[in-house]
Parts: sequence; C-alpha cells; structure tokens
Amino acid sequence: MTARGLSGGQATLAIARLAIVRAVRGKALWIAAATAVLPLIVVGVQASLGHTAETMWQTAFMLTLLTLPIVPSILIGPSLSDELEDKTSAYLWSRALPRWTIIAGKLAGLAPVAAAIAMVSLGVAWLVMGGPGKVPVDTAVRGLAGVAAPALVASALVAALATLVPRHAVAVSVVYLLFVDKVVGELPIKLRYVSIAFGGRSVAGFDDLAAAPGALSLLVVGSVAVAIAITRIGRME
Repeated sequence: MTARGLSGGQATLAIARLAIVRAVRGKALWIAAATAVLPLIVVGVQASLGHTAETMWQTAFMLTLLTLPIVPSILIGPSLSDELEDKTSAYLWSRALPRWTIIAGKLAGLAPVAAAIAMVSLGVAWLVMGGPGKVPVDTAVRGLAGVAAPALVASALVAALATLVPRHAVAVSVVYLLFVDKVVGELPIKLRYVSIAFGGRSVAGFDDLAAAPGALSLLVVGSVAVAIAITRIGRME
C-alpha cells in the first residue's frame, strides 16, 4: 500500500514504529534509560544505612520525578525537531499524510517508552527497598501512576515545544520541565495545578490534592499541549 493510501491511523502507526526503531538504534534511548539508575543507587545506599521505608519510598519517587524531564526531552525533542529542521517532514506531507499523524505517531511510539522507563526505575527501587514488605502494593501502584502519567504529559509538552522552537527543543524542554514546572508546582497558589510535577505528586499521594483532580489536571495540560503541537505543525510550510 502506498503512502497515499494510508489512513490517519495507519500513518500514525507507521510513524510510531519508525520512531521506535530510530530510538533503539540511536543513543538517546540508552541515555534516557541510564537516568533510571540514579534512584536505584540512592535507595540502595539508604537501605544499607537503615533508613525507614517511608523515607526511601519518598526519595525514590521524588528522584524519579526529578529525572523524568530528561527522558521525553531527549527522546521526543530531537525526533521531531530533526525532521522539522531538516525538512524531512516535507516529504511526508508531499505524500498526502495528515500532518497531525506526525505528532500522533511520535507520541504513540515514544511517550509510552518514556513512561515505561520511569515506571521501571521506580518499580525496581521499590523492590530494592523491600517490596510489599516495606511499602504496600497499593501505595506502590499509586507511585507508578504518579510517574507514568507525568511522563506521558511531559512527552506531549515536549512535542509542543519542538514545534514552537525546533532548533532548541531539547534545551528548552529540559529547562522548562526541570525548573519552571517544578518551581510552579511548589507554589502555594492555584497556578500549581498546571504543573506536571504537582499533578504527579498528587496522583502518587504526596500532595494535598486528591488523586482524581491531580489526574484531571494532567489530562488538561496534556490535551492542551497536544492541541498546540497539532495546530502548530499544521501551519508549518
């Protein structure tokens, strides 16, 4: 079947597969995966020093959340910005593929990878600190959701930033997620509800906002980011 015969869903799936293949063959995926080691090292040291399970769990979660911005930034940022900068996306458009499929395909392929890396990092740290014998399974599940959801939303935000500033997508994404988003999430004002970090902490049970509103906050932020990315790429020449 030629590209002209692909539906939006088929095009999205094809782009997603290509994005994954490129990630596996490149260095970005392995650099991103290496960030998962930090929580394990720190928790391992805490365990050897006899820290409490509560302290180790909070440390593991917060460190995973702290390193999370790096993963989608180096996975999705270059994947989108390289095509936009090198004009390879123009070839896809010339084949009558809907432009939104580029955003959808990249996110469908790489956002779950970013979420999986965060979940594996926290999950292994949970096992290192003693598993269900130290931290209840329901608490661990909330924690896993609290890093997976922000990873997905951060991926959408990186996609939006890549269409706005393709040449500096990685740097802008890391700076925004690591500093601006984190600072906003710490403020005692309602503006923190738009913070990805705050939403993740709420879902995991580390903040005063209940899990459901925190999840809704993440959903709204992610939806707006995807809408911006799709709108922006639709207007590009």
